[in-house]
Amino acid sequence: MIQKPNSAPLVRRALSFCAAAACATPALADHLGPSAFGSGAGMAVFDAATLDAAHWAAGLRLAYTRPDRRSDAELAALAGQHVHAHNTDYNFVASVSAAYGVTHHLTVSAELPFVRRDHLREGTHAHSSGVALNGVEPLGTVAGFGDATILAKYRLSEGEGPGFALVAGIKLPTGSTRHLSLEGDRLETEHQPGTGSWDPIFGASASAPIGAVTVSASALYQLSTTGAQQTRLGDRLQGGLAVSHRLGSRAQAYGELHNHHHGDELDEHVAPKDSNWDLFFEVAGEWEGRQKVGGEVDQASGGAWVYAAPGVRFNKSRWSASASFAVPLWQHIRASHPNQRYRLTLSLGRAF
Repeated sequence: MIQKPNSAPLVRRALSFCAAAACATPALADHLGPSAFGSGAGMAVFDAATLDAAHWAAGLRLAYTRPDRRSDAELAALAGQHVHAHNTDYNFVASVSAAYGVTHHLTVSAELPFVRRDHLREGTHAHSSGVALNGVEPLGTVAGFGDATILAKYRLSEGEGPGFALVAGIKLPTGSTRHLSLEGDRLETEHQPGTGSWDPIFGASASAPIGAVTVSASALYQLSTTGAQQTRLGDRLQGGLAVSHRLGSRAQAYGELHNHHHGDELDEHVAPKDSNWDLFFEVAGEWEGRQKVGGEVDQASGGAWVYAAPGVRFNKSRWSASASFAVPLWQHIRASHPNQRYRLTLSLGRAF
């Protein structure tokens, strides 16, 4: 008798995919870096998996980043060195995303972020009667929809072994670039929710299962172009390595393997399990180049940081929820931006 295929593994792939699908990661500056998506290797690191054909998923991700807090005296002192440094109490990004499996090997995704920067302040430098006047200007809280991202991911590999995929896409200038300060002046582009630029994105990912553990690596590069107010924000690179472990054996987690089709793990049909847990740990980093305003390079902008982020993911039925906490291992961020203290990321996904 021919057994009817079970859609549980397709749901499993979609659940883990939408937990990480097309959700942008906050970069060093006030704008988002390249979007990362995969099947749940970590929060920033994604693996080589794609959704099965005609399956799709949706997700919500919340990222709360706390920077180091610099006093008004520190910002004023930097302004005296002609460094227009700024600070926020926190940066918050809520991203909604959707992903669709065009074929077994090709998945497309779209993501739209909502950005909030609380209590933005910036150092100021002026002269009066030959005397330098350094101070701090409160710019207010900036909130609004940011730039949308569309990505395509093509999986080159087959079967359950090591996988490899290529990623390409573009960031669209959908976010606002006309927010005003408390004094009614237009904010600089780096402080706006959007950039006004069309930025191509490209990258790759690889993954390899080793028993109950999966090791994944990924990288994405965003090539910035000139946007609003003749501003070209710095290019961005993010990438890293993640190790994930599903609690319990494969048989315990997914049941007996039934109708394995053409050696493609996306077509496995197994008995469903009510729920399961993944533990993951990633070491990742972000680099941002210097920005240009009116053709002049801002030497105090850009930088890099490397962080460690342990996390957990819970899967049940068609839902998946994840959480991770990132802390810096090393950082070299130039003076216009503060160092990072930590980042808390939560995500919720559903397969359809």
